Amino acid sequence: MTSPKSAAPAVNVFVAATGNEFMRDIAANFVEAAQQVGRESRVVTDRLPEVDGSINLVIAPHEFFVLSDRPAAELKRAAAASVCICTEQPNTPWFHLSLDACQRGLLTFDINEHGTAALQEFGVHAVRLPFGAVPSMTAGTQQPPTDRDLDVLFMGSLDPRRGRALAGLAGSLWDRRSELRLFPFDKPVTPGTPGVVFGEDKYELLRRAQVLVNVHRDRSTHLPPGATPPAYFEWVRMVETMANGCVVITEPSAGYEPLIAGTHFIAVEIDEMAAALTALLDHPDRLRAISDAARRAVTTELSLAASLAPALALIESTVLPRLDAHVASGAHQRGQWRLHEGGAEGPKRLGAFRPYADVLARAKQLALAESDTLRRLEAVHAMLQHSTEQHIHRTTTPAHDASVAAGTVPRISVLVTLYDYEALVAETLDSILASTDVDVEVIIVEDHATDNSRQVVMDYLAAHPDASMMLLAKDANEGLAAARNTGIDACRADYVMIMDADNLVYPTCLGRLADALDRDGDAAFAYAALEEFGVLAHVRSAYAWNPVWLCSANYIDAQTMIRRSTLEALGGYRVGDPLVFGWEDWEMWLRLASRGERGVLVAEMLGRYRVQAGSMIGLTNLSVDESLEHLRALHPTLPWPAEIAH
Repeated sequence: MTSPKSAAPAVNVFVAATGNEFMRDIAANFVEAAQQVGRESRVVTDRLPEVDGSINLVIAPHEFFVLSDRPAAELKRAAAASVCICTEQPNTPWFHLSLDACQRGLLTFDINEHGTAALQEFGVHAVRLPFGAVPSMTAGTQQPPTDRDLDVLFMGSLDPRRGRALAGLAGSLWDRRSELRLFPFDKPVTPGTPGVVFGEDKYELLRRAQVLVNVHRDRSTHLPPGATPPAYFEWVRMVETMANGCVVITEPSAGYEPLIAGTHFIAVEIDEMAAALTALLDHPDRLRAISDAARRAVTTELSLAASLAPALALIESTVLPRLDAHVASGAHQRGQWRLHEGGAEGPKRLGAFRPYADVLARAKQLALAESDTLRRLEAVHAMLQHSTEQHIHRTTTPAHDASVAAGTVPRISVLVTLYDYEALVAETLDSILASTDVDVEVIIVEDHATDNSRQVVMDYLAAHPDASMMLLAKDANEGLAAARNTGIDACRADYVMIMDADNLVYPTCLGRLADALDRDGDAAFAYAALEEFGVLAHVRSAYAWNPVWLCSANYIDAQTMIRRSTLEALGGYRVGDPLVFGWEDWEMWLRLASRGERGVLVAEMLGRYRVQAGSMIGLTNLSVDESLEHLRALHPTLPWPAEIAH
């Protein structure tokens, strides 16, 4: 009589309880795959791995051991009792942190062949474990890609490299339906991170999109000078996307075999991506063929269960029999340990290094005083000419006069403030009048420019009599905030679009922002991501509303659509406060946050922000400490970051 076969060891999948939520998704995938092959398996977050006859898989060791509060000796012992599963790109800090844990175990898996090779170079017994799909990824309806409501999707942190690439796509995206799920690369990613989705929510979003755009993050700061390692194929993102029938278009990568470029995904250089994306979306048969081929590949022969079964067998045959003696030897306690030791005090953060801060603060005060003096002189001149400190010349088009006479109210008032942009303002107005499917009026406030801006706009109004437009030209300069408030008083629509005279909108911008406010009656304003162009290509205003992020820095540009009722309730922009000079928009967002109100992001690139040679150096940022303290004092109830130690 044959004795019954002993039960296979359970599979414990360890992941940090407070780490990156993406890693918890991966841990859940491994548990599901282990259960598919008949193993008892669960996610573990509340203890360290032990030598107990189980198979201990540690997802993202660079997080799991760093975020533990246990002493270093216990962490090293736990690493020796583990089989680490690495997902990080070589030559990054996270890879090297993982290395310290991997070197203590008997076996390590990496989901990418380049990560595997890099671990082996450091003497780690590393084996490739290809990442594949699990059934829960594809539990929803698998409609064809052409039936989906999103044309293009991007999900990832925003760094300068990705920003440049996405800015290059703006001209191809404005007339399609896209969604840019962007978040800061230097902030923790948790279930509460705005704009980020996990688990089934992520899979559902992928099932809504035809194409996912993939751009590699910038690794240049982590590499030796002159180093050009192969571009890393982001297996987890690719598999999740393909499993849900969404087609991937990516920068060229290495390590994607056995997938086939051109069959399972599209690979193109960044400067060719816009044309390739357009061609793909315009050929639904090709889109469907790639979608079907990729989904079959990652859900069948490349499924995670198919990869994990031999990996577990390898652990049973080569690791578990030796694990007791390996841990008992104590060898794992030797060697470098850069990972966090429980209870150790972290490094002190120093304040920003600002040499000559006092001199810069004085220079800013002098410059503001000079500006104030010039404004006073202009007010005196206006008084002499018009018996009032401010005189505003009003010019309108016949279409605007007819609209007022008929009592018709446009859906949107576009407010353009103008000072010394004679060469650019006509292009801005052209972009506004090119807007599609919206009824708008345009209010231009010329703040007594020193160039020919006023005449340029008067000529523009004369050339566009059928457009509802009004020019309010001041005889005394009062500053940006006051100019906007003047324009707000003249706006008739319920929605007011704020614009500077050197920036642009794509034709769909105004309509989509207004639609967002229609859908979200509780939102005070709506904003869209902006393509930076000119001397710099990047993306701005791309993060969802978050008061915590807002207290660290202003990431929402002035180019927004605000309810007129909100502007009236706030009393407009803050005027006459030199400590918020240049930060009037930020102060308004902080004021709204203090009142419990919020903005809503339309996660598409619908506007254009012109970056000129002097855009990044200005009076506003000459001295910031006093202004920051002033903002804190104005809005003390907001979640300001802790004081930086000096």
